[in-house]
Parts: sequence; structure tokens; C-alpha cells
Amino acid sequence: MKSFGNKLFRAVLLLCVLSAAGGILQKAEGGAETGPAFPAGKGFGEWERPVRITGGIVPHHDLALGMIQRFYDHLGSPDVRRVWLLSPDHFRRARTYSALCPDDWQTPERILRADREACEALASLSVAGADGTLFRREHGITIHIPFIARHFPNASVVPLVIGARTPDLALIILKNALMDLLRDGDAIILSMDLSHYKSPEAMAAEDRKTLDVLEGLRPAETKAIDVDARRAAALVLMLFREFGIEKGIVLEHADSSSILGRRVESGTSYAAILYGVPGRMGRSVISGK
Repeated sequence: MKSFGNKLFRAVLLLCVLSAAGGILQKAEGGAETGPAFPAGKGFGEWERPVRITGGIVPHHDLALGMIQRFYDHLGSPDVRRVWLLSPDHFRRARTYSALCPDDWQTPERILRADREACEALASLSVAGADGTLFRREHGITIHIPFIARHFPNASVVPLVIGARTPDLALIILKNALMDLLRDGDAIILSMDLSHYKSPEAMAAEDRKTLDVLEGLRPAETKAIDVDARRAAALVLMLFREFGIEKGIVLEHADSSSILGRRVESGTSYAAILYGVPGRMGRSVISGK
């Protein structure tokens, strides 16, 4: 991990930057957090973005392979030229807050090329670095590579892991860099599971809150939800909001018990959510295999 100075210096620097930028979070009437702040003089409706992006949230457990397949059946397109694939850093092996993979991937379908230009641009940031070896064991990334190669036949890929302790300032730096790099037709995919090690009843209660946050694109509230990629979720939701996406559509929601057809006392839950996909209106929840 790169050194960023002593804790006091970092705290003062963070407060100064957030004060100048207006803070990451804005307050609505009554003090409620409404989401990421915008540069001075511009509100959300005033941003003119000539590009349109799509994307979604999808699990990375083998148990949810059916859900993963159906997610890519809905999202996949030959028109997408680049996929940004984000994942938690499960094994905390990144030496910076975030890490990316500049290597190509050999799959049964084809060689999935890395977008080296985008990788080099991100690797130049103080909060990111390139480390291809980290990704060999990162199942949050590797499980999706064959699906991307097949369902996006003309796309390159930018795999990116986000550490659990990534501070807000680092997320803002990443968000701004990604906004400069995103092109029309890019897809952003977040590899993320929901509740862990809970009973079906506990997961159902927790997931109601989680899905409400994810559907409503409320990045400020991701710190309080039970998922394994809170920081990456905040980043992705901020990006979708910036590009004019107002709502996510839950395609499926399930847990270990509903998939296996038997009660699992300490299980995991999953959701497939689409963002910015034409023709998807309203909420459709399918629990099961």
C-alpha cells in the first residue's frame, strides 16, 4: 500500500478537499443524504452527456450461476465495445485502494482483450495501480470473464477491484477519472453478492433495505447495507447517476435456500439488477434457480 502521510495530514487534506468540493454528500431538507454532490454551478439536470451507458449488478458465487447466465442474456450486446468489470478485493491483495488488470484473458470463446489505454490511464492515479497477478485468484472477476467474452463479442474489458477501506476522496478521484474515460455504449458491471451468513428470514429483512438503496441509486447509503462490495457499489451508483440513470430494475433476487430447494441456516443472498437497459420498465423479482 502506498504511503499517504500520517493520519493527521490525511484527515486535514480530506476535510479541505471535501469542503472545497461541497462534500461527497448533499443534504436535503430535514438533513437526509441525497447522493453525490455536483461541481459548483451545475445541478444533476444541467449535465449534458452525449454518451449513454448500460450496466448492472450481478453475483459472483458459483451457486448463482443460473442467475448470472440470465443476467448476461439480458445485458449482452454486440454493440458494446468495452466492459468495465468491478469487484471487491476479497483477499485484500491490492497494494493501492484499487487495482486493475492490464492482461488479456484466454477463454473458450475467444481472447478477451484488456483495454490497455484505459488501464494505463487509471494506473497513473495515486489511488490505483496495475497488478495482473492479483486477478488470478479473484473470483469476483474470473467468474465473469467467460460470460463477457461470449455475450459481448466485440468488447474489450477493464477489470477493477475496489478495496473495502477505500475512502470517499479516493472514490471521487476514481469517479472523475472514469467519467472522462467512459464512451458511448460502454457497460459497467459490478460483481457483488448481498447478505452473508444469515438465516432466510434475516436475509429477507436485510435485502429489502439493500435493494431499495440499489434500485434508487443512493450511493450515500451503501455504507449501511449488507453486501460484500460497499465501496464499489457507491462508485458504480455515483456513475450511473451522473449519466442520467434514475432507477435500477431488479431482474432476480434469490438466496441459498431458494436456489438449493432446502433451508440453509447460514446462507448468502444474490440479486441481478439492470441499469439503463432500454425496454426494462418496472420491477420483476424472480426467486429460485
